[in-house]
Amino acid sequence: MAESTNTLAGLLQMNDRNLADMDVTDLLEDTPLLQVMFTKPASEGGTIHKYLKKTTAPGSQFRAPNTGVLNSAMGETLVTVTCAYLDGHFHRDVAIASGFGNRRAAYMAKETKAEIKNMMVGLEKQILQSTGADATGFTGLPSFTTVDYAGDSMVVNTTSGSGGRSCWLLRIGDDDLAVVAGNDGSLEFDYDPDQTPQKIITDASTGAGYMALLANLGGWFGLQAGSIYSVGRICNLDSTTSNKLTDAYISQAISKFPASRPPTHIVMDRVLLQELQSSRTATSPTGRPAEFPSQAFNIPIIVTDQGDTDETAMTTTTTTGA
Repeated sequence: MAESTNTLAGLLQMNDRNLADMDVTDLLEDTPLLQVMFTKPASEGGTIHKYLKKTTAPGSQFRAPNTGVLNSAMGETLVTVTCAYLDGHFHRDVAIASGFGNRRAAYMAKETKAEIKNMMVGLEKQILQSTGADATGFTGLPSFTTVDYAGDSMVVNTTSGSGGRSCWLLRIGDDDLAVVAGNDGSLEFDYDPDQTPQKIITDASTGAGYMALLANLGGWFGLQAGSIYSVGRICNLDSTTSNKLTDAYISQAISKFPASRPPTHIVMDRVLLQELQSSRTATSPTGRPAEFPSQAFNIPIIVTDQGDTDETAMTTTTTTGA
């Protein structure tokens, strides 16, 4: 386990000590956004996370001696994040498990690592695609009301785009964008390597059954966006020349963040990365093309395959989500 508990690898814990040697960090290799996401346990200790968001600053003003002024109180709004259960339970044919070189425990450990890795991919997809990835999952970035239509103050609209992709500018941290893990980050895992098969599985093609080993695996997750300035979006990016990702669009999006709270990461897929690279002028004396960028305006770029590549076009008059 990682020493820091404000990362997903540092927070997640398996509740079955038979798999204590599993390294969650390795399972995040195909989910680059999760590797950098701030992660925190749900405030209620279970599956509900609540926090107060300041919506109005307290008032103050200069006054003349012996002259009263009326200063307003700070305004706050209670925000509730409800975690959703990510289910990774599975069953495996006892014949395959028993025939594995190191027998059942080693086989089920191998299968569990594969299942957790798949769960992490699903978690990152939910963050980037929201209910477009899984309708029963938690609310992700495209459904946040601060960036879910083209007229939002934190959205840069390419105006004539037909949809397709979004580039995300995120301020990741304890008070901003964070993954919320329910039940103190515990992943449920129930499997006894010495157990007898628990269930007869019916083969759909023959109607006959076979004995299977069962493993319960799952955890509760949600997503916190601390304020309107936690997430920015460049929308309606497509293959049209005027709608390809450029540094100009990125700088416009950065300008929407407060000077003291800039974005910490820029998230895009490989197509958008290639568009950004192509938009940059090579300065090499040999004329060598510009390198694939790893940052823009000193903000690191995260490249992931888990974003939506077929978003519905966003307009300035309707809330579309994704």
